[in-house]
Amino acid sequence: RHPGAVCVIPVTDEGEVIMVRQFRYAFNKVLLEVPAGKLEPNEDPLDAALRELEEESGVVAKCVEHIGEIYTTVALLDEKIHVYLATGLTFKNAHPDEDEFLEVEKIPLKTLVDMVMNGEIKDSKTQIAILKADKILSERK
Repeated sequence: RHPGAVCVIPVTDEGEVIMVRQFRYAFNKVLLEVPAGKLEPNEDPLDAALRELEEESGVVAKCVEHIGEIYTTVALLDEKIHVYLATGLTFKNAHPDEDEFLEVEKIPLKTLVDMVMNGEIKDSKTQIAILKADKILSERK
């Protein structure tokens, strides 16, 4: 049983995404991901998304919208990740958990789409968040 999780794709007004690089022990390498984290017991997913976004990247968003849920490993876990799109960003200092060692960087959304499509980004929540955000934001133009 998994408590659930959230991920947030924060997109600047210039079309850049705030991403984090984080060492993942399961794969023994650093992965490029959107900010994310587990839900605390009885925590509202939106509250968790806002918390993780600020903790991991130092970003506060004026607009945060739920853009879906994903089941990460249906044959093994009941983990469900709530996916959020964040816009209207302002920047503060990140304050990750003691056991998190993150590098924050901005990458154009279109570059990230290319990275997903050519296999450079392997993390499923990050792939889904990037592709959904690109589609949603393209349709709004």
